Amino acid sequence: MAHKTVVTIADVAQRAGVSRTSVSRYLNGNLDNLSPGTATRIADAVRDLDYRPNAWARSLKTRHSGLIAAVVADLRNEHILAVLDGIEMAVNSQGYSLLISNAQNRLDYEEKTIERLIQQRVEGVILQPCDDRQSSAVQSLKREDIRVVLMDRSLDVVPAFDTVLLDNQDAVDQAMYHIIQQGYRQVLYVTDPPEHVTSRRERETAIKKQHHSTLNVSIFVRESSDASQFVQALQQWMAMSLKERGVIICANVATTLFTVAVLDQLHIQVPTDVGLLAIDDPPWARYVLGGITSIAQPTLDLGRIAAERLMGRIQDSHSNPGQVLRLSGRLIERRSTQHPHSL
Repeated sequence: MAHKTVVTIADVAQRAGVSRTSVSRYLNGNLDNLSPGTATRIADAVRDLDYRPNAWARSLKTRHSGLIAAVVADLRNEHILAVLDGIEMAVNSQGYSLLISNAQNRLDYEEKTIERLIQQRVEGVILQPCDDRQSSAVQSLKREDIRVVLMDRSLDVVPAFDTVLLDNQDAVDQAMYHIIQQGYRQVLYVTDPPEHVTSRRERETAIKKQHHSTLNVSIFVRESSDASQFVQALQQWMAMSLKERGVIICANVATTLFTVAVLDQLHIQVPTDVGLLAIDDPPWARYVLGGITSIAQPTLDLGRIAAERLMGRIQDSHSNPGQVLRLSGRLIERRSTQHPHSL
C-alpha cells in the first residue's frame, strides 16, 4: 500500500507561483499584504493539493496548540460523563480540541497524566482532582504557565484557580427539607471515604449539621465494594428505626448503586420499608424502584462553565485571582421518598 505524499508549504507556494512567506501569511490569516489574486491562487493550491497544516510544528513556533485537556478522577463515573458533554460542547464551539485523561482515582497516575499533557503542549487543563492535596504536577502546570480550572472538586489550598462545583450545602439542605416534609425522622447517610475529596467532605459536614431534635442522623462510610459491613449496619439501623420513618441518603452515583443492590439482596421494599434519596441523578434513577428521588447536579453547566472559564483564562494575558463558583442542584421528587399511604 503506497503512502500518501506529505504536502508542504513549499509545494503550495510552487503551485500558486508565490513565495513561501506569502503562503504562511495566508494560512495565518494575515491577508493585508496579499492581493486578492494572490490569495485566490493560494486558496486554489491548498484545495487542489489537499494541504493540511502541521499543527504540531505550528504550536512549537506560536505556543498555541489548540489543545485543551480534561483530567478526571474516574471515567467510569456516570456523573463525570455528563460533565464531559458540557466541556466538549463549549470547547468545540471555540475551535479547540479536547483531550480526555482518566486518573483512575490515583494521585500518582494523575501526576503522570498531567506531565504527559504538558509534553503534548496543551494550552489549558480542566482538572477534577483525585485528592485535595496539590500535587507536583499541578505545580508544573503553574511553572509552565498552563492555565488550570478545577471542576467538581477543589484543592485544599488558598484558591489559586477558578473552581466550578456543586453547592453541596444547598444540595443537602434541599434533600433534608424534602425528607422532613415527607415525615422522615431517621436518616442513614451512605458515603465513600471523605478524606482528601473535598466534595465528599462538604456533603458529610452539611449532613452532620442536620442532626437535631427533628432528625436523627447516622453515617455509614463505604470502605470497599464488600457489602457485608453495610448489610449489618443497615439491619441495625432499621431495627432502631422501627417506630419512626427512616430514609437512606446516598452521597453519589456509586453509593446509590451499592445501596440499591443491598436493598434488593435483603428484600427491603422502597418506600414501604425505607425511603431512598440520591445526591446526583443518573439516567437510570427514574426507572429503578419506581423512580429514585434525586438532587440533580447541573452537569452540563458544570462542564460548560469550567471550559468557558478556562478558555477565557487562555485568551486573557492578565492573571486575576481565582474564583469559586458554586452551582445549585435541583430536587427531583419520585416514588422512593413518597409516604406509603399516598402510593
